[in-house]
Amino acid sequence: MGVCRRILAVSAMALIASGVLTAASPAGAAAPGPQHGAGSAAVTRAVVTDIREILNQRSEQVDIFNREGRTSFAVLPNSRWAGSMWVPWATGRVEAKEKCIVVYDGTHLLWVYQDHSDTNNTVKYHVDGTYWSPVAVPGSSTGGGRKRLIIRSDGSLLMENTN
Repeated sequence: MGVCRRILAVSAMALIASGVLTAASPAGAAAPGPQHGAGSAAVTRAVVTDIREILNQRSEQVDIFNREGRTSFAVLPNSRWAGSMWVPWATGRVEAKEKCIVVYDGTHLLWVYQDHSDTNNTVKYHVDGTYWSPVAVPGSSTGGGRKRLIIRSDGSLLMENTN
């Protein structure tokens, strides 16, 4: 079972990296609007969100793949990763799929990115490549800074500030 799960995880990460694993737009969906700040003289400023720690509270391994940075690693069950990983900014549907951190828990793919068009610099995610209804990561997911990303035992996400 463990070997099959690992093969599935590696296959999924390879498909994500190559861009093959993407979600098609729903029929009749509108194209993304103009980029934030387009047509105005206002300067858009985005702050950096730096994930310094990932806590895996699941009883299964969680695979992390930073599509923008082309790096990947695994966080073992009930374990943690410590380092520095900036959350990529995205301004629309295409960028959100290309510039994101993918969290794969063996069941779901969670696509995490910082919404550049959101003036609160909110870190958001969508499930299984479905950009059409992104959700803010619960907790302290606005304003940038150093953060801890928690993958809870039920597979949900939580973000906390760190020092």
